[in-house]
Amino acid sequence: MKPVWLALLAATLVGCSSEVWHNEFRQPLERKLREDMDQLPLEWTQALGVVESVIARRYVVTSVDRVHGVIEASSPVRANISTKFRTRVTARVFEVGHRLYDAEARVTNELEVSEPSNLRGGQPTFDWRAVGFDHLAEVALMAEIQAALRGEVATASPRSTHVMYPTRAPAPQPRRAGELLKPTIPEPVRPSEPVAPPSPPPKASSAAPPKANPAELFEQYLASGSLYWQRREHDKALLEYQRAAIACPDNPLAHLSLASVWTALRRYAAGAAALREAAGVAGAQHLPPADLARLRGPAEELSERLLLLKGWCRQKPDDADARLLLAYHYILAGRGDEARASLQECTKSNPADAAARFLSQQLGGRQS
Repeated sequence: MKPVWLALLAATLVGCSSEVWHNEFRQPLERKLREDMDQLPLEWTQALGVVESVIARRYVVTSVDRVHGVIEASSPVRANISTKFRTRVTARVFEVGHRLYDAEARVTNELEVSEPSNLRGGQPTFDWRAVGFDHLAEVALMAEIQAALRGEVATASPRSTHVMYPTRAPAPQPRRAGELLKPTIPEPVRPSEPVAPPSPPPKASSAAPPKANPAELFEQYLASGSLYWQRREHDKALLEYQRAAIACPDNPLAHLSLASVWTALRRYAAGAAALREAAGVAGAQHLPPADLARLRGPAEELSERLLLLKGWCRQKPDDADARLLLAYHYILAGRGDEARASLQECTKSNPADAAARFLSQQLGGRQS
């Protein structure tokens, strides 16, 4: 009977402790939160509702902190052939004077990464990672919020080449009762001027519009991708480099640029495939130093890619794709001896690897 009494005593103590915690801690916290909500000024609540309604026109509101004035929203998840991406919005309402409130918003683009980062110390451990700020969407959203806080309605003006509604003649003004009895004086008839005959419409041209030059498109896409690459906007740079590869598939620069972006996104298999594609179209071509300098990208990001590749190769020494990308990035960093050592590991596992031969040709005559 003694164990039974001990069990009953323990259950009673646990129930009493949970009830005491509920009465002494949880109920005062809930009561304090309700009091804070009740003490919010009416103008604060109205401003928060205005900002929330404006954001809800464009995004899906996920959370609203009415006490601190913080609103979070997100766009639906979109995807392309390589990754998933979305846009997140964080808005904050703050006081600028007595019973006067203003708001600010930040629009961030995020990419979905398949694995968390191995780096520690401030590195995010989530599957979504911020890649840049959408300044155009942020400016448009702030314009609507400011107009709504002033009591106005921000409307989008149509383009100059498109007329949504045709121009109508002004409606006739109603005449007063006294003016109905006055006789209408007709206007004097003026002699009409001779009207010129309408000019015949231009004949439709049967010639087809000129096609865009693939070389010009390639340079345009490559320049746009390099601009996004320097800004570390990987999703936009990836799209521009893919367009460049489609415009001129025989040019290795687009494939090499894709290998760098895929490596930054930690998609090593796709990066190695792009590197082998570049080796297949380049053959024995030797890249000039100017092209290698452009392929490096931001210096701090090149160091980060090398650090991640080295750690990955230590964890998985049998990953030939990561080893090949490590040698490629050693070449971009100007570290020839380490690149040769990494290429020797690649040729041991696959002596007929064309990408390893291509990288070895780039190392010809270079010293670290």
